[in-house]
Amino acid sequence: MTTLLWLFSASLIPLPVSASPSNANELLALKKIETYITNTTHLIDEAEAMQTNAERYKFRYYALRQDLTDIAKSVRRFINQNKKSQVPRNITPLVKEY
Repeated sequence: MTTLLWLFSASLIPLPVSASPSNANELLALKKIETYITNTTHLIDEAEAMQTNAERYKFRYYALRQDLTDIAKSVRRFINQNKKSQVPRNITPLVKEY
């Protein structure tokens, strides 16, 4: 428990006021997922640089970037949510065509 409190006091994740210790573990795991998704951009850039113009079917890297950005934003929004002030938002579908 003290380790968990230390992590939050070190500002790794802003701990919502209503977060329980088990909820805090979930938030830590979600933050790791969000960070992993965000850090994949360099891998996408490397793969895109290897793509040749001669290929008939090209992978749509911009669509992949957009979808991963949207997923990371959604996870981040959940982590930072304030349950007392939920505002409806527009939901954009994922591209899913790469």
